[in-house]
Amino acid sequence: MWLKEPAEINGTIRFLGTHELCFYLVQGKDALIIGGGMSHATPALETQLRDIDTHRVKYLVVTHSHFDHCGAIPYFRRRFPGIEVLATAASRDALAKQKVADYNARMNDLAAEQVGLRGECIPLEGQRDAFRIDRAVSEGDVVDLGEGVNVEFHEVPGHSKCCLATYVPGCRALFPTDTTPHPVNDWNDLAFPSAQYDFASYVKSLRRLGEFDVEILGLDHHGVILGAEAKEFLRLGLRRTLDFQQEVLRRYAVSKDLDEVARETAREALGKVKLQFITEDLMFIITRTMIRNIIAGN
Repeated sequence: MWLKEPAEINGTIRFLGTHELCFYLVQGKDALIIGGGMSHATPALETQLRDIDTHRVKYLVVTHSHFDHCGAIPYFRRRFPGIEVLATAASRDALAKQKVADYNARMNDLAAEQVGLRGECIPLEGQRDAFRIDRAVSEGDVVDLGEGVNVEFHEVPGHSKCCLATYVPGCRALFPTDTTPHPVNDWNDLAFPSAQYDFASYVKSLRRLGEFDVEILGLDHHGVILGAEAKEFLRLGLRRTLDFQQEVLRRYAVSKDLDEVARETAREALGKVKLQFITEDLMFIITRTMIRNIIAGN
């Protein structure tokens, strides 16, 4: 089952945000939110979190440092005073760089303006420490939320150096961040992989995610896969990724032109992504980087 829109999944986990920008509230005695998203998701979050006690949410997990995964951090700090923002050390270090912070802030403010929500969102440009990470977590770290709810962290590089997957074993719930292709028109219709940091690491991380006992798969974009289809989705994601690799190598063997292959592939990829903040130019940059990585590793 593909759950496309925010809803309560069970007594522990609630899907928040939007179809494009997904967040997850995990509740024990204390609560934790998975996903840093973008600032223009915060009006929806404000409505969805209306019934949550200000002091109950103790943690925010930032799954990686890209602009579409950290823009809601200032909102959560304001909404939940004292919240501790968690991420990998690599995310912490990336987001501490002024160039990265300025770019992420600009992209979030621009997206909020494009969807007509700038007036309802916290402006990020010029805001000091907008994306500050309070604590670095690493492979195998666990947060105990009480009432038998534990949250595990697993490093899954490939899409970026800093990707962090989150697992709630008591619910068999896995949140893989962007370390898997996303669904397009149906749960088993997958987009191309997005492995611009390191393709081999992405494949290794995706294989590892497939080993988890999963019946809830909460994606950072485009909703939640439930039931037996959650495990199957990860298997299909790996197959899609390996097929993509072979197709890229086939195209490059014919043309011997990296830019030509990247342009052709990026056009196809853009039609599958369905994220309005991913522009044609940005998709070309992402795709070219990934294809260059694939060719170099062959």
